[in-house]
Amino acid sequence: MKIFVVGGGKIGTALAVHLARDGYTLTVIDREGSVVDCMSNTVDVISFQGNGASYGILKDLNVSEADMFIAVTDSDELNILSCLTAHMLGAKHTIARIRDVDYSRQNRFYKDKLGISMIINPELATALEIYRLLRFPLATRVEVFARGRAELVEMTVNDKSPLAERSLIEINRNMGINLLICAVVRQGQAFVPNGETVLKSGDVLYMTGAAEEFRKSFKKLKLPIKPLQSVMISGGGRISYYLAEVLIKQGAKVTLVEKNKAMAEEISAAMPKAVVMRDDTLAYFDSMSGTDIANTDAFIAMTENDEYNLIAAMFAESQGINKVISRISAKSRLKVLQPGSRICTISREDVAADRILGYGRSLLNAEDNDAVESLYRLMDGKIEFIEFKIDEKDRNLNIPLKNLRLKKNILLGCIIRDVRTIIPRGDDMLMPGDTALVATIGRQIARLEDIFAD
Repeated sequence: MKIFVVGGGKIGTALAVHLARDGYTLTVIDREGSVVDCMSNTVDVISFQGNGASYGILKDLNVSEADMFIAVTDSDELNILSCLTAHMLGAKHTIARIRDVDYSRQNRFYKDKLGISMIINPELATALEIYRLLRFPLATRVEVFARGRAELVEMTVNDKSPLAERSLIEINRNMGINLLICAVVRQGQAFVPNGETVLKSGDVLYMTGAAEEFRKSFKKLKLPIKPLQSVMISGGGRISYYLAEVLIKQGAKVTLVEKNKAMAEEISAAMPKAVVMRDDTLAYFDSMSGTDIANTDAFIAMTENDEYNLIAAMFAESQGINKVISRISAKSRLKVLQPGSRICTISREDVAADRILGYGRSLLNAEDNDAVESLYRLMDGKIEFIEFKIDEKDRNLNIPLKNLRLKKNILLGCIIRDVRTIIPRGDDMLMPGDTALVATIGRQIARLEDIFAD
Protein backbone atom coordinates (compact mmCIF):
# COMPACT_ATOMS: atom_id res chain seq x y z
CA MET A 1 0.00 0.00 0.00
CA LYS A 2 1.26 3.49 -0.91
CA ILE A 3 0.22 6.27 1.45
CA PHE A 4 1.00 10.01 1.33
CA VAL A 5 0.77 12.32 4.35
CA VAL A 6 0.83 16.12 3.88
CA GLY A 7 1.83 17.88 7.10
CA GLY A 8 4.52 16.74 9.50
CA GLY A 9 3.13 18.31 12.67
CA LYS A 10 2.02 16.43 15.77
CA ILE A 11 -0.86 14.60 14.08
CA GLY A 12 1.17 13.91 10.93
CA THR A 13 4.03 12.52 13.02
CA ALA A 14 1.68 10.29 15.04
CA LEU A 15 0.23 8.97 11.79
CA ALA A 16 3.64 8.38 10.25
CA VAL A 17 4.85 6.39 13.25
CA HIS A 18 1.82 4.07 13.18
CA LEU A 19 1.76 3.67 9.40
CA ALA A 20 5.49 2.96 9.16
CA ARG A 21 5.15 0.37 11.92
CA ASP A 22 2.39 -1.34 9.91
CA GLY A 23 4.74 -1.67 6.93
CA TYR A 24 3.14 0.72 4.44
CA THR A 25 5.18 2.59 1.82
CA LEU A 26 4.89 6.09 3.22
CA THR A 27 5.75 9.54 1.81
CA VAL A 28 5.51 12.65 4.03
CA ILE A 29 5.38 16.14 2.50
CA ASP A 30 5.92 19.37 4.47
CA ARG A 31 6.95 22.93 3.65
CA GLU A 32 9.49 23.16 6.49
CA GLY A 33 12.93 21.68 5.92
CA SER A 34 13.48 21.12 9.66
CA VAL A 35 10.29 19.06 9.85
CA VAL A 36 11.32 16.98 6.86
CA ASP A 37 14.81 16.37 8.30
CA CYS A 38 13.40 15.35 11.69
CA MET A 39 10.92 12.97 10.06
CA SER A 40 13.66 11.37 7.94
CA ASN A 41 15.83 10.79 11.00
CA THR A 42 13.14 9.32 13.25
CA VAL A 43 10.64 7.42 11.07
CA ASP A 44 11.09 4.99 8.18
CA VAL A 45 9.46 7.21 5.53
CA ILE A 46 10.25 9.06 2.32
CA SER A 47 10.31 12.76 3.23
CA PHE A 48 9.89 15.61 0.75
CA GLN A 49 10.05 19.36 1.33
CA GLY A 50 7.46 21.28 -0.65
CA ASN A 51 3.86 22.41 -1.07
CA GLY A 52 1.52 19.46 -0.59
CA ALA A 53 -1.17 21.11 -2.74
CA SER A 54 1.10 21.75 -5.73
CA TYR A 55 -0.06 19.91 -8.85
CA GLY A 56 3.51 19.69 -10.15
CA ILE A 57 4.95 18.30 -6.94
CA LEU A 58 2.18 15.74 -6.44
CA LYS A 59 2.45 14.65 -10.07
CA ASP A 60 6.23 14.23 -9.81
CA LEU A 61 5.81 12.17 -6.63
CA ASN A 62 3.38 9.83 -8.45
CA VAL A 63 0.41 10.56 -6.21
CA SER A 64 -1.70 8.95 -8.93
CA GLU A 65 -0.50 5.62 -7.49
CA ALA A 66 -1.57 6.49 -3.93
CA ASP A 67 -3.90 4.09 -2.18
CA MET A 68 -4.52 6.74 0.46
CA PHE A 69 -3.71 10.47 0.60
CA ILE A 70 -3.98 12.22 3.99
CA ALA A 71 -3.72 16.01 4.48
CA VAL A 72 -3.32 17.07 8.13
CA THR A 73 -1.64 20.48 8.02
CA ASP A 74 -2.82 23.36 10.25
CA SER A 75 -4.57 24.96 7.27
CA ASP A 76 -8.07 23.70 6.38
CA GLU A 77 -7.87 25.32 2.97
CA LEU A 78 -4.53 23.69 2.16
CA ASN A 79 -5.85 20.30 3.25
CA ILE A 80 -8.95 20.64 1.05
CA LEU A 81 -6.93 21.76 -1.97
CA SER A 82 -4.34 19.02 -1.44
CA CYS A 83 -7.02 16.33 -1.35
CA LEU A 84 -8.81 17.77 -4.37
CA THR A 85 -5.56 17.82 -6.39
CA ALA A 86 -4.65 14.28 -5.29
CA HIS A 87 -8.14 13.05 -6.17
CA MET A 88 -7.96 14.62 -9.63
CA LEU A 89 -4.55 12.98 -10.17
CA GLY A 90 -6.00 9.56 -9.37
CA ALA A 91 -5.41 8.89 -5.66
CA LYS A 92 -7.88 6.21 -4.56
CA HIS A 93 -8.86 7.65 -1.17
CA THR A 94 -8.33 11.11 0.34
CA ILE A 95 -8.67 12.20 3.98
CA ALA A 96 -8.63 15.84 5.12
CA ARG A 97 -8.24 17.43 8.53
CA ILE A 98 -10.82 20.24 8.72
CA ARG A 99 -11.33 22.15 11.96
CA ASP A 100 -13.38 25.18 10.93
CA VAL A 101 -17.01 24.72 12.03
CA ASP A 102 -18.42 26.25 8.83
CA TYR A 103 -16.30 23.96 6.66
CA SER A 104 -17.21 20.93 8.78
CA ARG A 105 -20.88 21.53 8.09
CA GLN A 106 -20.20 21.05 4.37
CA ASN A 107 -19.03 17.45 4.73
CA ARG A 108 -21.53 16.12 2.19
CA PHE A 109 -20.40 18.63 -0.45
CA TYR A 110 -16.72 17.78 0.04
CA LYS A 111 -17.39 14.07 -0.23
CA ASP A 112 -19.85 14.14 -3.13
CA LYS A 113 -18.35 16.93 -5.25
CA LEU A 114 -14.65 17.01 -4.32
CA GLY A 115 -14.09 13.30 -3.80
CA ILE A 116 -12.82 13.57 -0.21
CA SER A 117 -13.35 10.18 1.43
CA MET A 118 -13.21 11.31 5.05
CA ILE A 119 -13.13 14.56 7.02
CA ILE A 120 -11.61 14.56 10.52
CA ASN A 121 -12.01 17.33 13.08
CA PRO A 122 -9.48 16.32 15.79
CA GLU A 123 -10.81 18.74 18.40
CA LEU A 124 -14.42 17.60 17.99
CA ALA A 125 -13.39 13.93 17.98
CA THR A 126 -11.40 14.48 21.19
CA ALA A 127 -14.30 16.28 22.87
CA LEU A 128 -16.69 13.45 22.03
CA GLU A 129 -14.23 10.88 23.38
CA ILE A 130 -13.95 12.83 26.63
CA TYR A 131 -17.74 12.98 26.87
CA ARG A 132 -17.97 9.20 26.52
CA LEU A 133 -15.39 8.83 29.30
CA LEU A 134 -17.42 11.06 31.57
CA ARG A 135 -20.45 8.78 31.30
CA PHE A 136 -18.62 6.03 33.24
CA PRO A 137 -16.43 7.34 36.07
CA LEU A 138 -14.31 4.17 36.20
CA ALA A 139 -13.77 3.94 32.43
CA THR A 140 -10.43 5.00 30.95
CA ARG A 141 -11.65 4.67 27.36
CA VAL A 142 -15.05 4.28 25.70
CA GLU A 143 -15.66 3.59 22.01
CA VAL A 144 -18.97 3.16 20.21
CA PHE A 145 -19.68 1.00 17.20
CA ALA A 146 -22.66 -0.26 15.19
CA ARG A 147 -23.94 3.34 15.15
CA GLY A 148 -24.10 3.56 18.92
CA ARG A 149 -25.89 0.27 19.59
CA ALA A 150 -22.87 -1.30 21.26
CA GLU A 151 -19.87 -0.03 23.19
CA LEU A 152 -16.30 -0.96 24.03
CA VAL A 153 -15.22 0.10 27.53
CA GLU A 154 -11.71 0.02 29.02
CA MET A 155 -11.40 0.00 32.81
CA THR A 156 -8.87 -1.00 35.46
CA VAL A 157 -9.62 -3.42 38.30
CA ASN A 158 -8.65 -2.08 41.73
CA ASP A 159 -8.45 -3.72 45.17
CA LYS A 160 -12.00 -2.73 46.08
CA SER A 161 -13.56 -3.80 42.78
CA PRO A 162 -16.21 -6.54 43.01
CA LEU A 163 -14.52 -8.13 39.96
CA ALA A 164 -11.18 -8.67 41.72
CA GLU A 165 -10.26 -12.30 42.49
CA ARG A 166 -13.26 -13.64 40.57
CA SER A 167 -13.17 -15.91 37.53
CA LEU A 168 -15.04 -14.98 34.36
CA ILE A 169 -17.34 -17.99 34.82
CA GLU A 170 -18.25 -16.76 38.28
CA ILE A 171 -18.84 -13.22 37.02
CA ASN A 172 -21.13 -14.41 34.21
CA ARG A 173 -23.08 -17.00 36.20
CA ASN A 174 -23.39 -15.48 39.64
CA MET A 175 -23.38 -11.74 39.02
CA GLY A 176 -25.76 -11.54 36.08
CA ILE A 177 -23.46 -9.40 33.94
CA ASN A 178 -24.46 -9.37 30.29
CA LEU A 179 -21.09 -8.08 29.06
CA LEU A 180 -18.12 -9.85 27.51
CA ILE A 181 -14.54 -9.29 28.66
CA CYS A 182 -12.70 -9.59 25.34
CA ALA A 183 -9.14 -8.79 26.40
CA VAL A 184 -7.10 -8.37 29.57
CA VAL A 185 -3.81 -6.51 29.99
CA ARG A 186 -1.78 -7.73 32.99
CA GLN A 187 1.62 -6.23 33.76
CA GLY A 188 1.84 -4.88 30.23
CA GLN A 189 0.98 -8.18 28.53
CA ALA A 190 -2.32 -8.54 26.64
CA PHE A 191 -4.22 -11.83 26.33
CA VAL A 192 -7.66 -13.18 25.47
CA PRO A 193 -9.17 -14.57 28.70
CA ASN A 194 -11.15 -17.78 29.09
CA GLY A 195 -13.75 -18.84 31.62
CA GLU A 196 -11.11 -19.94 34.14
CA THR A 197 -9.26 -16.59 34.08
CA VAL A 198 -9.28 -14.95 37.51
CA LEU A 199 -9.17 -11.16 37.42
CA LYS A 200 -6.50 -9.44 39.52
CA SER A 201 -6.13 -5.95 40.92
CA GLY A 202 -4.32 -3.85 38.32
CA ASP A 203 -5.74 -5.74 35.34
CA VAL A 204 -6.95 -3.55 32.48
CA LEU A 205 -10.18 -4.93 31.01
CA TYR A 206 -11.74 -4.39 27.60
CA MET A 207 -15.46 -5.14 27.68
CA THR A 208 -18.10 -5.13 24.96
CA GLY A 209 -21.88 -5.14 25.12
CA ALA A 210 -25.04 -3.24 24.38
CA ALA A 211 -24.88 0.41 25.39
CA GLU A 212 -27.76 0.06 27.85
CA GLU A 213 -26.25 -3.10 29.41
CA PHE A 214 -23.20 -1.25 30.72
CA ARG A 215 -25.32 0.98 32.93
CA LYS A 216 -27.38 -1.98 34.15
CA SER A 217 -24.31 -4.13 34.80
CA PHE A 218 -22.36 -1.37 36.54
CA LYS A 219 -25.39 -0.77 38.76
CA LYS A 220 -25.50 -4.47 39.72
CA LEU A 221 -21.79 -4.32 40.57
CA LYS A 222 -22.39 -1.16 42.63
CA LEU A 223 -19.92 0.73 40.44
CA PRO A 224 -20.48 4.51 40.17
CA ILE A 225 -22.78 5.59 37.34
CA LYS A 226 -23.96 8.92 38.77
CA PRO A 227 -25.17 11.28 36.02
CA LEU A 228 -22.95 14.33 35.56
CA GLN A 229 -24.34 17.45 37.17
CA SER A 230 -21.32 19.74 37.55
CA VAL A 231 -18.18 19.75 35.39
CA MET A 232 -15.14 22.03 35.58
CA ILE A 233 -12.95 22.57 32.50
CA SER A 234 -9.51 24.21 32.57
CA GLY A 235 -8.53 25.92 29.32
CA GLY A 236 -10.66 27.58 26.68
CA GLY A 237 -9.58 26.10 23.35
CA ARG A 238 -11.62 24.39 20.66
CA ILE A 239 -11.79 21.07 22.50
CA SER A 240 -13.18 22.78 25.60
CA TYR A 241 -15.75 24.64 23.51
CA TYR A 242 -17.03 21.47 21.82
CA LEU A 243 -17.05 19.56 25.11
CA ALA A 244 -18.90 22.28 27.01
CA GLU A 245 -21.46 22.48 24.23
CA VAL A 246 -22.22 18.75 24.48
CA LEU A 247 -22.32 18.75 28.29
CA ILE A 248 -24.70 21.71 28.45
CA LYS A 249 -27.05 19.99 25.99
CA GLN A 250 -27.09 17.02 28.38
CA GLY A 251 -28.11 19.26 31.27
CA ALA A 252 -24.80 19.55 33.12
CA LYS A 253 -23.59 22.75 34.75
CA VAL A 254 -20.26 23.72 33.15
CA THR A 255 -17.66 26.01 34.73
CA LEU A 256 -14.84 26.91 32.34
CA VAL A 257 -11.68 28.55 33.72
CA GLU A 258 -9.52 30.49 31.25
CA LYS A 259 -6.66 32.82 32.17
CA ASN A 260 -6.52 34.74 28.89
CA LYS A 261 -8.93 37.69 28.98
CA ALA A 262 -9.73 37.81 25.25
CA MET A 263 -10.36 34.06 25.04
CA ALA A 264 -12.49 34.07 28.19
CA GLU A 265 -14.64 36.89 26.83
CA GLU A 266 -14.99 35.14 23.46
CA ILE A 267 -16.15 31.88 25.05
CA SER A 268 -18.50 33.69 27.43
CA ALA A 269 -20.16 35.43 24.49
CA ALA A 270 -20.41 32.21 22.47
CA MET A 271 -21.71 30.09 25.37
CA PRO A 272 -24.02 32.12 27.60
CA LYS A 273 -25.15 29.01 29.50
CA ALA A 274 -21.62 28.21 30.69
CA VAL A 275 -20.02 29.87 33.71
CA VAL A 276 -16.74 31.32 32.41
CA MET A 277 -14.16 32.39 35.01
CA ARG A 278 -11.15 34.47 33.99
CA ASP A 279 -8.56 33.02 36.36
CA ASP A 280 -5.66 30.62 36.80
CA THR A 281 -7.11 27.17 37.46
CA LEU A 282 -5.01 26.40 40.55
CA ALA A 283 -5.81 29.81 41.99
CA TYR A 284 -9.49 29.22 41.28
CA PHE A 285 -9.31 25.90 43.12
CA ASP A 286 -7.98 27.79 46.15
CA SER A 287 -11.00 30.10 46.05
CA MET A 288 -13.52 27.23 45.95
CA SER A 289 -15.21 26.09 49.12
CA GLY A 290 -15.08 22.48 50.22
CA THR A 291 -18.75 22.13 49.29
CA ASP A 292 -18.14 23.45 45.78
CA ILE A 293 -15.32 20.95 45.23
CA ALA A 294 -17.39 18.09 46.69
CA ASN A 295 -20.22 18.93 44.28
CA THR A 296 -17.89 18.89 41.25
CA ASP A 297 -18.41 15.57 39.45
CA ALA A 298 -15.56 15.89 36.96
CA PHE A 299 -12.50 18.00 36.18
CA ILE A 300 -10.91 18.19 32.72
CA ALA A 301 -7.55 19.92 32.13
CA MET A 302 -7.41 21.06 28.51
CA THR A 303 -4.74 23.79 28.32
CA GLU A 304 -1.90 23.64 25.75
CA ASN A 305 0.62 22.98 28.56
CA ASP A 306 1.06 19.27 29.42
CA GLU A 307 2.85 19.94 32.69
CA TYR A 308 0.20 22.37 33.90
CA ASN A 309 -2.58 19.96 32.93
CA LEU A 310 -1.01 17.12 34.92
CA ILE A 311 -0.41 19.30 37.99
CA ALA A 312 -3.98 20.60 37.92
CA ALA A 313 -5.31 17.07 37.41
CA MET A 314 -3.28 15.70 40.32
CA PHE A 315 -4.57 18.48 42.56
CA ALA A 316 -8.17 17.75 41.49
CA GLU A 317 -7.62 14.05 42.22
CA SER A 318 -6.22 14.89 45.66
CA GLN A 319 -9.40 16.86 46.39
CA GLY A 320 -11.52 13.77 45.80
CA ILE A 321 -13.11 14.77 42.49
CA ASN A 322 -14.49 11.54 41.08
CA LYS A 323 -13.51 11.83 37.42
CA VAL A 324 -10.32 13.60 36.34
CA ILE A 325 -9.08 13.83 32.74
CA SER A 326 -5.89 15.50 31.52
CA ARG A 327 -4.93 16.40 27.97
CA ILE A 328 -1.37 15.39 27.13
CA SER A 329 0.69 15.33 23.94
CA ALA A 330 3.97 13.76 25.13
CA LYS A 331 3.46 10.32 26.64
CA SER A 332 6.84 10.49 28.36
CA ARG A 333 5.30 12.95 30.82
CA LEU A 334 2.95 10.25 32.10
CA LYS A 335 5.85 9.07 34.29
CA VAL A 336 4.94 11.75 36.83
CA LEU A 337 1.66 9.96 37.59
CA GLN A 338 1.81 7.65 40.59
CA PRO A 339 0.84 3.96 40.20
CA GLY A 340 -2.86 3.61 40.95
CA SER A 341 -3.70 7.15 39.89
CA ARG A 342 -7.28 7.56 38.69
CA ILE A 343 -6.36 10.30 36.21
CA CYS A 344 -7.34 9.52 32.61
CA THR A 345 -5.17 11.05 29.92
CA ILE A 346 -6.18 11.89 26.39
CA SER A 347 -4.21 13.04 23.36
CA ARG A 348 -5.73 14.95 20.48
CA GLU A 349 -3.00 13.57 18.24
CA ASP A 350 -3.69 9.96 19.17
CA VAL A 351 -7.46 10.40 18.82
CA ALA A 352 -7.04 11.85 15.32
CA ALA A 353 -4.49 9.21 14.31
CA ASP A 354 -6.71 6.38 15.58
CA ARG A 355 -9.74 7.68 13.68
CA ILE A 356 -7.79 8.13 10.46
CA LEU A 357 -6.01 4.78 10.74
CA GLY A 358 -9.24 2.94 11.48
CA TYR A 359 -11.14 4.58 8.66
CA GLY A 360 -8.21 4.17 6.29
CA ARG A 361 -7.94 0.45 7.04
CA SER A 362 -11.67 0.05 6.44
CA LEU A 363 -11.36 1.78 3.05
CA LEU A 364 -8.39 -0.31 1.97
CA ASN A 365 -9.95 -3.55 3.18
CA ALA A 366 -13.23 -2.74 1.47
CA GLU A 367 -11.44 -3.05 -1.88
CA ASP A 368 -10.98 -6.74 -1.06
CA ASN A 369 -14.78 -7.09 -0.74
CA ASP A 370 -14.78 -7.18 3.07
CA ALA A 371 -17.02 -4.58 4.67
CA VAL A 372 -14.89 -3.32 7.54
CA GLU A 373 -17.07 -0.71 9.22
CA SER A 374 -14.54 0.59 11.75
CA LEU A 375 -11.35 -0.27 13.60
CA TYR A 376 -10.09 0.63 17.09
CA ARG A 377 -6.41 0.38 18.00
CA LEU A 378 -5.34 0.06 21.65
CA MET A 379 -1.98 -0.25 23.41
CA ASP A 380 -0.11 1.25 20.44
CA GLY A 381 -1.77 -1.20 18.08
CA LYS A 382 -1.15 -4.39 20.09
CA ILE A 383 -4.92 -4.83 20.52
CA GLU A 384 -7.38 -4.17 17.71
CA PHE A 385 -11.17 -4.27 17.64
CA ILE A 386 -12.57 -4.57 14.12
CA GLU A 387 -16.20 -4.12 13.16
CA PHE A 388 -17.29 -6.27 10.19
CA LYS A 389 -20.51 -6.03 8.22
CA ILE A 390 -21.45 -9.58 7.21
CA ASP A 391 -23.03 -10.57 3.89
CA GLU A 392 -23.98 -13.85 2.26
CA LYS A 393 -20.52 -14.24 0.67
CA ASP A 394 -18.77 -14.68 4.03
CA ARG A 395 -17.76 -18.16 5.13
CA ASN A 396 -18.93 -20.07 8.22
CA LEU A 397 -22.38 -18.50 8.33
CA ASN A 398 -25.42 -20.16 9.95
CA ILE A 399 -23.13 -22.54 11.87
CA PRO A 400 -23.25 -22.67 15.70
CA LEU A 401 -20.13 -21.02 17.09
CA LYS A 402 -19.45 -24.10 19.24
CA ASN A 403 -18.79 -25.98 15.98
CA LEU A 404 -16.20 -23.42 14.80
CA ARG A 405 -12.70 -22.78 16.05
CA LEU A 406 -11.15 -19.33 16.26
CA LYS A 407 -7.44 -18.68 15.86
CA LYS A 408 -5.33 -18.00 18.93
CA ASN A 409 -5.63 -14.52 20.45
CA ILE A 410 -8.85 -13.77 18.58
CA LEU A 411 -12.29 -13.38 20.15
CA LEU A 412 -15.72 -12.62 18.75
CA GLY A 413 -16.80 -9.76 21.00
CA CYS A 414 -20.44 -9.33 20.08
CA ILE A 415 -22.96 -9.66 17.27
CA ILE A 416 -25.43 -6.93 16.35
CA ARG A 417 -28.55 -8.21 14.61
CA ASP A 418 -31.25 -5.68 13.73
CA VAL A 419 -31.73 -3.80 17.01
CA ARG A 420 -30.32 -6.56 19.26
CA THR A 421 -26.77 -6.79 20.63
CA ILE A 422 -25.85 -10.43 21.24
CA ILE A 423 -23.07 -11.61 23.55
CA PRO A 424 -21.96 -14.71 21.61
CA ARG A 425 -22.57 -18.15 23.16
CA GLY A 426 -22.01 -21.61 21.74
CA ASP A 427 -25.40 -21.88 20.04
CA ASP A 428 -25.29 -18.44 18.43
CA MET A 429 -24.51 -18.12 14.71
CA LEU A 430 -23.23 -15.46 12.33
CA MET A 431 -25.86 -14.54 9.75
CA PRO A 432 -25.98 -12.28 6.66
CA GLY A 433 -26.78 -8.73 7.66
CA ASP A 434 -25.13 -9.04 11.07
CA THR A 435 -22.44 -6.73 12.37
CA ALA A 436 -19.64 -8.51 14.26
CA LEU A 437 -17.01 -7.02 16.55
CA VAL A 438 -13.78 -9.02 16.58
CA ALA A 439 -10.96 -8.55 19.10
CA THR A 440 -7.40 -9.47 18.08
CA ILE A 441 -4.13 -9.36 20.01
CA GLY A 442 -0.77 -9.17 18.28
CA ARG A 443 -2.10 -9.67 14.75
CA GLN A 444 -3.90 -7.76 12.02
CA ILE A 445 -7.08 -9.14 10.49
CA ALA A 446 -8.11 -7.94 7.04
CA ARG A 447 -11.06 -10.30 6.40
CA LEU A 448 -13.68 -11.94 8.57
CA GLU A 449 -12.65 -15.40 7.37
CA ASP A 450 -9.18 -14.78 8.80
CA ILE A 451 -10.49 -15.23 12.35
CA PHE A 452 -11.27 -18.93 11.86
CA ALA A 453 -8.74 -21.76 12.17
CA ASP A 454 -8.68 -24.19 9.25
